[in-house]
Amino acid sequence: MSEMQSSPIPAALSGAIHRQKIWLVAAALLVCALPFGWLGAMAAGIWLALCSIEASRGWPRALATVATALLMLAAALGAVPGGERLELISPYTDAAGNNIGAAINPGKAMIALAMIALLAHGRQLPQRGDWPYIAAAALIPVLCAAALFGFSFKFAPAIVVAALVNLVVVCISEEGFFRWILQRGLERVLGRWRWLAVVIVALVFTALHTGWAASPLVLLLVGIAGLCYGTLWYLRGNFWACVAAHWSVNALHLLLLPYPLH
Repeated sequence: MSEMQSSPIPAALSGAIHRQKIWLVAAALLVCALPFGWLGAMAAGIWLALCSIEASRGWPRALATVATALLMLAAALGAVPGGERLELISPYTDAAGNNIGAAINPGKAMIALAMIALLAHGRQLPQRGDWPYIAAAALIPVLCAAALFGFSFKFAPAIVVAALVNLVVVCISEEGFFRWILQRGLERVLGRWRWLAVVIVALVFTALHTGWAASPLVLLLVGIAGLCYGTLWYLRGNFWACVAAHWSVNALHLLLLPYPLH
């Protein structure tokens, strides 16, 4: 009996168990279709696409990476019905009349759910050696913004809720797209030139934030932040470290800097 218990699971059976888990998670994520329709169904689609990247090599992996990136873009940019933003709490209005609200982009929420399902077992948790790099990647953009725009201290329940939504939805979904899909995929293509992926992805990151940035100066700050996140990935290769740095920048922006930057 002890020999039977200690014997390894046959490879074919192990693969079957793995495939069963993939489809069980997909079925669980498909429940999101009940409140969000086709957009909710994309959580399962993105999960399956992420799994196909991890399970393939060569050109099939490249195709899976491109397909996943397109699915994520469609969800995040509201190209699928059901992507209307959901307001969670009345916005906070600062002394300058700027509103800080807490709203969920359902498309980004679907991406975040798929990424959490992929990495929930603890892989990629930041290590002790990652934290100095996380701090640098967070402080550089914030200090640059403070030097240009000054500080604006504020605190309110809406800011707390906005920061929490930013962590579990915005940062996980955006780092899933920019780091786990784009930068990681480009690094495989570029090989020993993989440092170029930092610059390329930072440019894409900046381009996709042009609707948020109110001026070229703000867009420059977005580019600096993108370079910091990309460099953190290049140096440490840790997804959750990138999420921590991204969230720290966004949370400090909400709490300490004028919001939005003009």
